[in-house]
Amino acid sequence: MLDNFEYTFFDELIAKRFCEAVEGQGLTAQIAREEEGNGEVSFSVSIDGELSDAMAEELETLYSDLLFGDQAAQIEGNEEGAVADACGVQIKLASGEFTTVAIHPTIMNKILSVLSIDEVQKCLAQVAEDIENPKAGPICRRENLPGL
Repeated sequence: MLDNFEYTFFDELIAKRFCEAVEGQGLTAQIAREEEGNGEVSFSVSIDGELSDAMAEELETLYSDLLFGDQAAQIEGNEEGAVADACGVQIKLASGEFTTVAIHPTIMNKILSVLSIDEVQKCLAQVAEDIENPKAGPICRRENLPGL
Protein backbone atom coordinates (compact mmCIF):
# COMPACT_ATOMS: atom_id res chain seq x y z
CA MET A 1 0.00 0.00 0.00
CA LEU A 2 1.16 3.52 -0.82
CA ASP A 3 -0.01 6.70 0.86
CA ASN A 4 -0.18 10.48 0.48
CA PHE A 5 0.28 11.28 -3.20
CA GLU A 6 0.55 14.77 -4.71
CA TYR A 7 -0.02 15.80 -8.30
CA THR A 8 0.75 19.23 -9.76
CA PHE A 9 -1.28 21.00 -12.44
CA PHE A 10 -0.93 24.44 -14.00
CA ASP A 11 -4.64 24.88 -14.72
CA GLU A 12 -7.26 24.99 -11.98
CA LEU A 13 -10.08 23.46 -14.04
CA ILE A 14 -7.94 20.46 -14.98
CA ALA A 15 -6.87 20.06 -11.33
CA LYS A 16 -10.55 20.11 -10.33
CA ARG A 17 -11.39 17.46 -12.96
CA PHE A 18 -8.61 15.25 -11.59
CA CYS A 19 -9.83 15.84 -8.03
CA GLU A 20 -13.39 14.88 -9.00
CA ALA A 21 -12.16 11.68 -10.67
CA VAL A 22 -10.15 10.79 -7.54
CA GLU A 23 -13.16 11.40 -5.32
CA GLY A 24 -15.25 9.29 -7.71
CA GLN A 25 -12.96 6.40 -6.74
CA GLY A 26 -13.92 6.87 -3.08
CA LEU A 27 -10.72 8.70 -2.10
CA THR A 28 -10.28 12.08 -0.45
CA ALA A 29 -8.50 14.77 -2.45
CA GLN A 30 -7.70 18.43 -1.80
CA ILE A 31 -6.51 21.20 -4.09
CA ALA A 32 -3.98 23.78 -2.89
CA ARG A 33 -3.11 26.88 -4.90
CA GLU A 34 0.60 27.62 -4.94
CA GLU A 35 2.17 30.83 -6.20
CA GLU A 36 5.84 31.23 -7.00
CA GLY A 37 7.77 34.46 -6.36
CA ASN A 38 7.67 35.20 -10.09
CA GLY A 39 3.85 35.10 -10.11
CA GLU A 40 3.45 31.65 -11.69
CA VAL A 41 0.55 29.70 -10.21
CA SER A 42 0.19 25.94 -9.86
CA PHE A 43 -2.39 23.70 -8.24
CA SER A 44 -1.34 20.77 -6.09
CA VAL A 45 -3.82 17.93 -5.65
CA SER A 46 -3.07 15.82 -2.61
CA ILE A 47 -4.69 12.45 -2.06
CA ASP A 48 -5.10 11.36 1.53
CA GLY A 49 -5.01 7.78 2.69
CA GLU A 50 -3.57 4.56 1.39
CA LEU A 51 -3.65 3.51 -2.26
CA SER A 52 -3.21 0.05 -3.68
CA ASP A 53 -0.60 -0.34 -6.41
CA ALA A 54 -3.40 -0.80 -8.96
CA MET A 55 -5.16 2.39 -7.84
CA ALA A 56 -1.86 4.33 -7.89
CA GLU A 57 -1.20 3.19 -11.45
CA GLU A 58 -4.75 4.12 -12.49
CA LEU A 59 -4.30 7.61 -11.02
CA GLU A 60 -0.90 7.98 -12.73
CA THR A 61 -2.54 7.16 -16.07
CA LEU A 62 -5.31 9.69 -15.46
CA TYR A 63 -2.77 12.31 -14.36
CA SER A 64 -0.65 11.74 -17.45
CA ASP A 65 -3.68 11.91 -19.74
CA LEU A 66 -4.79 15.22 -18.22
CA LEU A 67 -1.31 16.74 -17.92
CA PHE A 68 0.01 15.74 -21.34
CA GLY A 69 -3.34 15.81 -23.12
CA ASP A 70 -5.65 18.59 -22.00
CA GLN A 71 -3.08 20.79 -20.30
CA ALA A 72 -0.47 20.46 -23.07
CA ALA A 73 -3.13 21.33 -25.65
CA GLN A 74 -3.90 24.52 -23.73
CA ILE A 75 -0.23 25.46 -23.62
CA GLU A 76 0.37 24.71 -27.30
CA GLY A 77 -2.81 26.53 -28.33
CA ASN A 78 -2.28 29.65 -26.29
CA GLU A 79 -1.62 32.76 -28.34
CA GLU A 80 1.23 33.93 -26.12
CA GLY A 81 3.30 30.77 -26.68
CA ALA A 82 4.10 28.07 -24.19
CA VAL A 83 3.92 29.24 -20.60
CA ALA A 84 5.09 26.05 -18.92
CA ASP A 85 8.80 25.85 -18.29
CA ALA A 86 8.83 22.27 -17.00
CA CYS A 87 6.92 19.03 -17.23
CA GLY A 88 7.60 15.48 -16.18
CA VAL A 89 6.62 11.85 -16.26
CA GLN A 90 6.12 9.84 -13.09
CA ILE A 91 7.82 6.45 -12.99
CA LYS A 92 7.34 3.67 -10.46
CA LEU A 93 10.63 2.41 -9.02
CA ALA A 94 11.37 -1.14 -7.87
CA SER A 95 10.86 0.03 -4.26
CA GLY A 96 7.25 0.91 -5.09
CA GLU A 97 7.95 4.63 -4.80
CA PHE A 98 7.26 7.00 -7.67
CA THR A 99 9.73 9.54 -9.01
CA THR A 100 9.12 12.29 -11.53
CA VAL A 101 11.49 12.56 -14.48
CA ALA A 102 11.71 16.23 -15.47
CA ILE A 103 11.58 16.91 -19.21
CA HIS A 104 11.68 20.29 -20.95
CA PRO A 105 8.27 21.03 -22.58
CA THR A 106 9.82 21.52 -26.04
CA ILE A 107 11.46 18.10 -25.88
CA MET A 108 8.28 16.53 -24.45
CA ASN A 109 6.21 17.95 -27.31
CA LYS A 110 8.69 16.46 -29.82
CA ILE A 111 8.58 13.09 -28.06
CA LEU A 112 4.77 13.10 -27.91
CA SER A 113 4.59 13.94 -31.62
CA VAL A 114 5.82 10.39 -32.34
CA LEU A 115 5.13 8.37 -29.17
CA SER A 116 2.07 7.90 -27.00
CA ILE A 117 2.15 8.80 -23.31
CA ASP A 118 2.07 5.09 -22.51
CA GLU A 119 5.09 4.44 -24.76
CA VAL A 120 7.04 7.28 -23.11
CA GLN A 121 6.24 5.91 -19.65
CA LYS A 122 7.25 2.37 -20.66
CA CYS A 123 10.52 3.65 -22.13
CA LEU A 124 11.39 5.64 -19.01
CA ALA A 125 10.34 2.75 -16.78
CA GLN A 126 12.80 0.54 -18.69
CA VAL A 127 15.53 3.15 -18.20
CA ALA A 128 14.78 3.21 -14.46
CA GLU A 129 14.81 -0.60 -14.34
CA ASP A 130 18.19 -0.79 -16.06
CA ILE A 131 19.66 1.88 -13.77
CA GLU A 132 18.35 0.19 -10.63
CA ASN A 133 19.44 -3.25 -11.88
CA PRO A 134 22.54 -2.82 -14.05
CA LYS A 135 23.12 -5.46 -16.70
CA ALA A 136 26.55 -6.40 -18.02
CA GLY A 137 27.46 -7.48 -21.53
CA PRO A 138 26.17 -6.60 -24.97
CA ILE A 139 22.46 -6.10 -25.54
CA CYS A 140 22.40 -8.74 -28.29
CA ARG A 141 23.20 -11.39 -25.66
CA ARG A 142 20.46 -10.46 -23.21
CA GLU A 143 17.64 -12.92 -22.80
CA ASN A 144 14.86 -10.58 -21.65
CA LEU A 145 14.76 -7.61 -23.98
CA PRO A 146 11.93 -5.12 -23.47
CA GLY A 147 8.84 -5.55 -25.63
CA LEU A 148 6.39 -3.03 -27.00
